[in-house]
Order: sequence, then C-alpha cells, then structure tokens
Amino acid sequence: MKRSLLALAFVAACSSSEPAPATVDTGAAEDAGDDTTPKPPIDPRLFDCTAPKLPPRKATATPEACLRDPGKTRLVSGHRGAGGDLGRIAPEDTLAAYRAAIVMGLDIVETDPRPSKDGILVNLHDPTVDRTTNGKGNAADLTFAELRALTLKTGELQGDFSCEKIPTLVELLTLCKGRALVLIDANKTDRVDLLVAAIKEAGALDWAVFDTSGLDKIDQALLLEPKLMIMPRIGDAASAPAILARYKDHLPVLVEIDAKLFPTTVDLVHAAGTRTFTDVFTTDVGVKLGSPASQYLLTYDKGADVVQSDLPDLVLGALGRAP
Repeated sequence: MKRSLLALAFVAACSSSEPAPATVDTGAAEDAGDDTTPKPPIDPRLFDCTAPKLPPRKATATPEACLRDPGKTRLVSGHRGAGGDLGRIAPEDTLAAYRAAIVMGLDIVETDPRPSKDGILVNLHDPTVDRTTNGKGNAADLTFAELRALTLKTGELQGDFSCEKIPTLVELLTLCKGRALVLIDANKTDRVDLLVAAIKEAGALDWAVFDTSGLDKIDQALLLEPKLMIMPRIGDAASAPAILARYKDHLPVLVEIDAKLFPTTVDLVHAAGTRTFTDVFTTDVGVKLGSPASQYLLTYDKGADVVQSDLPDLVLGALGRAP
C-alpha cells in the first residue's frame, strides 16, 4: 500500500520506543472473586454480560496513526481476543474477549473466521465446535442458527458469560472498529470473497488486516478490494526478499515472521519500510510457569514491532502499560 505524504507525516509521532502508560477507568467496580480465588487482571464486569451495553472505551494510549504506520512504537496483539490457549480472561474468539482486549488497551487483536454451512463467517479457531462449546461436529456442517444455539464452555473463568454466543466476523469488526486493529486469519477458509465482503459490510477497511501465509489469497483479496490492509507471513529467510518485492507497491501494514528468523529477516522488513510481527507463545508458557514478564522485552529488543500473546495483559505490564 503506497502511503500518502500525510500518512508518512505521522511516522515521527510514532517514533517513541513505547507509548505512554494507559489507564483504565474501572469506576466503582469492586474486586471480582473471593480472597482464595485468583483474580483476573481486569474486573470481568467491565466486559462480561453484566457490563454496560455501550461499546467499551478505548483504553490504549497508542495514537491511531501509529497502529498503521511504521515507527518505533511497541505494539501488543491479543491472540483470539484477550488470549487463546493460555487465556484466563474471557472465552476465546467471543465478543467478551474483544471487549476485554479493548478495556485492557490492546493495540491489535486476532481472530479466526470460518464459514458456517450456509456461508456465514463466524469466529471459531478450530474446525470443530467440540473444544469450545457443548456441541460436536464440524462448523462447516452446521448452519449459522445451529452454531448460534450452542453454549460456550467457560471453564474456571471468572465472570458472567451466559449471554455469549459464537459471534460473526461482522459483529466483531463492528465492535473493534475505531478501537483496535483486527488481524483476520485467512488460513481457516478459502472463501476470500466472504472475508472481504464482511470487512466492507462492517465499514472496517481502516481497521481490518488480511493476515495469511497464502500469498494467492492476498492477491485474490486485493483484486476484490485494492485498499485492503495486508499482513503476509514469511516462513523462511530465503523467501523473504521475494515476498517483500511482491508487495512493494502495496506495502503490508505488518509482516509476520517467526522468531527463528531474527535478526536478518527483521532487517529486511524494516528496510522495506514496514514492521515485524511475531508470536511469543513459547515465552507465554515460561511466564505462566514463573519466568519474569520482562522476557517479552527481549523479543522487542531483537527487532519485533508487534508481539502476539496469549497473556497480553502481562506484555502490557512489561511495557509499563499494565491494565
């Protein structure tokens, strides 16, 4: 995507190493849980079914322009909303998880859309509904009405999630628009047409990022909507120059690379004029087992501009932006 001169003017404003710490107005909310139950990092009543019906207030201190344009701002992405496999805040890929991400002040959130039997894009990581709901079977074999009727599993999560249902991609984008960038993982479906249509229906071209390892899918999507923001994935160092050259006239807003490709591929991405994105799921496991959250800063120090985590509140804390 060729940037306008106006957009480039924002780069200087995004050149600080970290945004200022964000604060979250919890109002008169009391601590959740009892004295013996571990408390979630933010009060569930700020984002669960008891929360006000108005959209949550954007808590991040990161200027909007810095979400899209290169600079030295360190950004945080929440996997499947407020955290996936290790998440302990809200059920993954639900609207509650994205409300929580907004309340915490995350800059970016990721989601996993896949079509129902009748062609409605829903947010569901797995091909089956077994792990996250009380149902069984492939999502692709169930109608939207059947998917919507399922009850979500909440495990030991604190909060009231009784109103939560499997959401649509349009619902999610509508919620996050103006509050956080949404990475749309396009690896879960070949229906590129449905993905682009949902982004346009939600009016979210400035807030949705088409994210995939399939370059052919990116090309299909750009034919349907040339203004689409993209994030290709680089799986090996040898392919990096060709991928960056392929999109030199439509500069990706982010490029995902594996940590094993640091620092050489990081330098190539930065030289191309854009930013690096990487997962820190291995670090998440270590932090959950007792390693200091400062371990996240090592990934930034190696050249990551955005890290995606299942424990995003701890990454925020490491950056001095604790919710």
